Amino acid sequence: MSSKSLNISYTMPIVLIGAAGLILISRGMHNSWGLLLIPLTDHLNVGREIYSIGIAFNVLFTGLGAPIFGALADKYGPGKAIFVGVILQLISQFWLSNVSSSFDLIGALLLGGFAAAGFIGIAMAAVGRSVKPENRSLFVGLVMASGGLGQFLITPLMNSIIQNSGWLTAIYLLMFFSSILIIFSYLISFSKDTDSNSNSVKQTVSEAFKEAVQNKNFNLLTLGFFVCGFHVTFIGTHFPAYLQDQDLGSIAGWSLALIGLFNIFGTLMYGYLGDRIAKKNLLVSIYTLRALVFLIFIFMPKTEFTVLFFAGTLGLLWLATVPLTSGVISDIFGSSFTSMLFGITLFSHNLGSVLGSWLGGRIFDQYQSYDVMWIACVVLGLLAALLHFPIKGTAIQRINLNPATN
Repeated sequence: MSSKSLNISYTMPIVLIGAAGLILISRGMHNSWGLLLIPLTDHLNVGREIYSIGIAFNVLFTGLGAPIFGALADKYGPGKAIFVGVILQLISQFWLSNVSSSFDLIGALLLGGFAAAGFIGIAMAAVGRSVKPENRSLFVGLVMASGGLGQFLITPLMNSIIQNSGWLTAIYLLMFFSSILIIFSYLISFSKDTDSNSNSVKQTVSEAFKEAVQNKNFNLLTLGFFVCGFHVTFIGTHFPAYLQDQDLGSIAGWSLALIGLFNIFGTLMYGYLGDRIAKKNLLVSIYTLRALVFLIFIFMPKTEFTVLFFAGTLGLLWLATVPLTSGVISDIFGSSFTSMLFGITLFSHNLGSVLGSWLGGRIFDQYQSYDVMWIACVVLGLLAALLHFPIKGTAIQRINLNPATN
């Protein structure tokens, strides 16, 4: 297949490498937070709710920062916005390496969340701008699949280092990984817009924001993405501790790695299908299947095999929602403000993450069990499927009232 048939610009490989590298490392680091729950709470002699609050602030400020970094990327370029985030992330990790109180823990996690706010949205928007709309889901799915590879590679490495060398050495490793992101921020700066229709009517940031929040389809998409955040953050934060409670702590790292491995296949598959089947229908199927997987897991006996089977199955549905959600936004509004608009949607995702992280710790400290959380995952999955069902992903028609400005 030629590059012409795929509508690849000459800068596309550079942007693709930069975006894939950014998401590989950032998602690998993000999905390692659950492995640090017990070591850090033991170090500080605090309950799991404190760490859950820290993760809740982490994802909340990721959500708050996503539209900000997205707008910065849309105005000043993706490379510069990501570079700022990397510097802030290094500061947060240095703070975490010197943690001595609950304030330090929550503060470092909060800053780290804000620092990483733009990584996913900016990377996907950079790739989306660099390819033609008919190939967008495929290439964005390819980039998001690298996040699963990062989880598969980095999570077991982090788990091994924590077990053998301690949590502090693991934090130093995170700082090393963050430093590498500076290289990828430069590569992403080569992104350029190839969507000939995206700027047919010029808009300001405020106009694009107003247009989106008044759009029914955008609001339904944003509400549904809340559930995705609830699911993935509850699992990422509490699943390792849950397995340790089940005397299966030895496979905690590998269970998260398996989610990441199968996420590669799931994201690639749904990215490919997203160029051929209505994206909203694929999102309905993902949330419905998630609910079914959670329901089955509730009644399954907890053994190494069943846990790993659950992890692999869930991995197929893990972050496949992200390129599809971003794709629906691009289909409706064009690519000019994709970073910012996806950032708004990501804020909803991260509000769900806040609830999934904090509520998981709160419920466990209250009842010494996660049973209520598993049931909530089922109910919310079905609700998300219903929210996505009426979405129409067709492009809106804008009227140019001031053609002289074009």
